[in-house]
Amino acid sequence: MANDSSVQNLPHFQQLQRQFAEHIRNPEKAYAPNGEKPIEPRRMQVYESLFFNNIEGFFSGLFPVSAAVLGKQRWQELMREYMVKHRARTPLFHRLGEEFLTFLSESYEALPEDPEFLLELAHYEWVELALTVSPDEGVVNPSDLKADLQQAYELSPVAWPMAYEWPVHQISVDNQPQSPSEQATTLLGFRNAEDKVEFSEIMPLLYQWLESLDEADSAQSALNKVAADLGLNGAELEQFAIQTLQQLIDLNIVHPRRA
Repeated sequence: MANDSSVQNLPHFQQLQRQFAEHIRNPEKAYAPNGEKPIEPRRMQVYESLFFNNIEGFFSGLFPVSAAVLGKQRWQELMREYMVKHRARTPLFHRLGEEFLTFLSESYEALPEDPEFLLELAHYEWVELALTVSPDEGVVNPSDLKADLQQAYELSPVAWPMAYEWPVHQISVDNQPQSPSEQATTLLGFRNAEDKVEFSEIMPLLYQWLESLDEADSAQSALNKVAADLGLNGAELEQFAIQTLQQLIDLNIVHPRRA
């Protein structure tokens, strides 16, 4: 805070900068040692509104379902709490979504009426932007590439398997679950060949298989491990595995592991 001794020891101009920033974050609190704002109040209010509206508008666009579920007043209260409590570590505007997730997981103080699924819902919404702006390149498999369970495969860098306690892809203002699903909600987000982000609901079995592919010696060994973990017969799953693997290859979601 600006009235700490460490701040008071700063050069006067830096003290003003610090006071200005703290007032932007929390205009209800006076930080200047003499209780005065560093800028004339009328002008200061313009800056306060400008910064808040920019951040609120950006996050509302990035997390539209979360904002709608909370409602306008509670969402704006959450935006102010974020500004007061969180210190973003990135200068990149599109990385602020990650910063908001960090805030929700570390600093956010939920009210009794806030939905328990908020963090997972926000993460699900953030994935679309993260995959869209990711600098990683997807893979393009040859059109005649055939699935081979004895081959080692890896996921495309822009294909993310995700598991949630809540059915995040179904949540809306009119559909707000009161308790987590009995079975995990497993989804696959990926950027396709046209650079469009898609989401697909997948079976937990497929989620675990995809999670195991990168470190397995082959698709077959990954399948055997998952089958053993689930108490299933790996041999009975082979036809399903070949068909599914071919679909994943055709969608450029997996590709043969490079040597």
